[in-house]
Amino acid sequence: MRPHKEAKQIQLRQSLVDWFIADSIPLKLVQSEMFKKFLYDLDPGFVIPDVKLMKKIIHCVYNHTYPLIIQYIEDHAISVNLTTDLWTARNRQGYIEVTCCFLNENFQLHELVLTVTYVRYPHTADHISDTLLELLDLWMLREKVNVIITDNGANMKRAIKDINEISSNITWQPCTAHTLQLVVEKGLACVKLLVLRAKRLIDFFMKPKQSERLENIQINIENQVVWHVFQKNEFFNKQK
Repeated sequence: MRPHKEAKQIQLRQSLVDWFIADSIPLKLVQSEMFKKFLYDLDPGFVIPDVKLMKKIIHCVYNHTYPLIIQYIEDHAISVNLTTDLWTARNRQGYIEVTCCFLNENFQLHELVLTVTYVRYPHTADHISDTLLELLDLWMLREKVNVIITDNGANMKRAIKDINEISSNITWQPCTAHTLQLVVEKGLACVKLLVLRAKRLIDFFMKPKQSERLENIQINIENQVVWHVFQKNEFFNKQK
């Protein structure tokens, strides 16, 4: 079968990219021979793009969407709140993610992931604030941001306070979930030894040998309980 015309190829490639983005699928999947066979069985006329072309398409989509999002925020948001988190990936590099939230004129909630970007080491308040300020200028949000929500890390808290000295409209708000987690951890401090013993007990039974022994004991106990109930029913039936 002949390959589809270019217009059809573009449409199918875009659908493939949309799927990869929506479900966070690794781009290397297009290199899989079984995946190529699967797509060929579905549509022999589709020329499967390589990783390089997939990245190019994603980059083009970003460049097309970026000004549209800026304009949408400008038209529909009086003010916005940002939620951000910083973590260290497996490659030991730090990344920061920023989500923008706002209500439009109809009080409909909108959430937009603005970036997941690298933060140079060390992850000091200065480096974090520099990264966030660059992001605010990139998305033209410096005057619209009301609150930036982070965890209770000293570096994150200090970074937002440094930003507040530059843009007084931006304030810091601690994450409620993280604050509750700290409260629970502090509340459990008095039973720390008991929790440690429970963890050691769980780790003990997670070993294959002990896990199998525990499973056999549970099966035997269950059988004994069933047999006991059966005997009791037989006894009451005879009494009748």
